[in-house]
Amino acid sequence: MTEEDKKWEEYLIPGTDGVLKNNLGINDKEELKQKETEIVFKKLVNLYEEPINGNFDKKHLCDIHKYLFDEIYPFAGQYRTVFMGKGNLYVTSVENIDRELEIVTKEMHEELETCYNFNDYARFLANTYSALIKVHPFREGNGRTVREFLRELVEAKIPNYFLDWSKVDSDNMLEGIRMAFFTKTLLEMEFKKALVEDKDRIKGR
Repeated sequence: MTEEDKKWEEYLIPGTDGVLKNNLGINDKEELKQKETEIVFKKLVNLYEEPINGNFDKKHLCDIHKYLFDEIYPFAGQYRTVFMGKGNLYVTSVENIDRELEIVTKEMHEELETCYNFNDYARFLANTYSALIKVHPFREGNGRTVREFLRELVEAKIPNYFLDWSKVDSDNMLEGIRMAFFTKTLLEMEFKKALVEDKDRIKGR
């Protein structure tokens, strides 16, 4: 067994069919998936009322992951320790996760300052989403954590808009990530659907 194999095994419950070690005492993969979905959904609902405070940096992203998954996984809020590939998507190596997150979040703030209209914001979100997904900092729950991070970012930093993730096509989002190295057009199209005008905020309610 290679060192990389050993690191992968450290995440799994011995004697199971690849079930992640968890805080719930669950040894069945489907049961764990169902319970995880239930818990994380409730946490996401709570965050609409009480978002995680932070500076939209790497710590803020980790804090969101910890909040969403700390009831479930012992690695909540921690960077992964194993190489991960998603289909043909290049994913940041373990030793570069912290540095890449630092770069991505810094560039995110810089790009946001150059946005002035709807198209700018959609392009900005496509760029940031693809960059964070590429880093893939966590062993599990990257997509949900990044989506919540961006939802809170829009709420805090982009006036008169909010992100409605129910409006995106999940297949298009996945394909958009695969294409992102060459073009982010598909991701931009999806973010134009998800970025919704906040009429209540515009009216000053």
